[in-house]
Amino acid sequence: MPHEVETMFSARVPAWHGLGVMTPMALNSRDAIVHAGLDWTVATRPMVTFDAENGSKGFVAVPDHYATVRETDDKVLGVVGSRYTPIQNLECFDFMDTIVDDSGATYETAGSLYDGKVVWMLLNLNKPAQIDEDITHNYLLLTNSHDGSSSLKGLTTPIRVVCANTLRLAINGKVNGFSFRHTSNLQGKVAQARATLTKALDYVDSFQLEMERLLETEVTNEKFVEIMDNAMPIPTPTTENVKAVTRITNNRATIEHLFHTPEFDTHTNTGWALINATSNYEQWVSSIRGTQSRFEKIAGKTIMGTESPITAKVYAQL
Repeated sequence: MPHEVETMFSARVPAWHGLGVMTPMALNSRDAIVHAGLDWTVATRPMVTFDAENGSKGFVAVPDHYATVRETDDKVLGVVGSRYTPIQNLECFDFMDTIVDDSGATYETAGSLYDGKVVWMLLNLNKPAQIDEDITHNYLLLTNSHDGSSSLKGLTTPIRVVCANTLRLAINGKVNGFSFRHTSNLQGKVAQARATLTKALDYVDSFQLEMERLLETEVTNEKFVEIMDNAMPIPTPTTENVKAVTRITNNRATIEHLFHTPEFDTHTNTGWALINATSNYEQWVSSIRGTQSRFEKIAGKTIMGTESPITAKVYAQL
């Protein structure tokens, strides 16, 4: 199993970003916890320092600092402040049950990353966006950290079937998620989350319209160069930046190749083709560098909400 991915289950084939374990049926939230290996709890414990020279008298409390600890194996997951309240995995999943029970969404994937520091679940909203044979499934991604690195977050996450691209477009005026800090009662936020989920479903409808608009937006070769000059400018060559100029030039050539070879003929020279070209590049080409697999990097970036900067700059110009 990839080293960043601790546990995971998937209720579909293929699993999300190729990291899942197939299951024979759709699962409810409590089943998902067991299948994903998330049936454990987190506790906070006071932190102390230790002076070895003074033996047991060397323990000194660290004010307002606590370790988050997985209780099944006493693994320390992170360091948090005194106001931090752990949100248990079961609580997360049950919370999702309460806000999606009448939305038609179904559980599809769940798991953890980074030795349990981050857990997530992916629900199929069963509201795909489609143009001809080009289908994008829309999901609600819930992520929660146990190391204090992020809030509990829900995010509408479109994933394009033909290439498994995750497409997060910042459509003007459309809310596509919610976020709650680990400092308050989660169940008290159900009504707020339900309202946000309704807006997220509106985002799905807007995504369909945006697909259609981008497909109708012509991008000539000249327009492609203009957009890429803004999104990925090539520096003026000097003796000091030869490697940088070569790297950026080659990267732009890769995106141009992807732009001119879209998966469907109807996408040629369109804004939709360009968005998917830059998305392909950022998720499947540039992500292969380093020790992590590209699947790990894509999943990690999606779960942690990391932006795709080139795609965002391109989209802003279309």
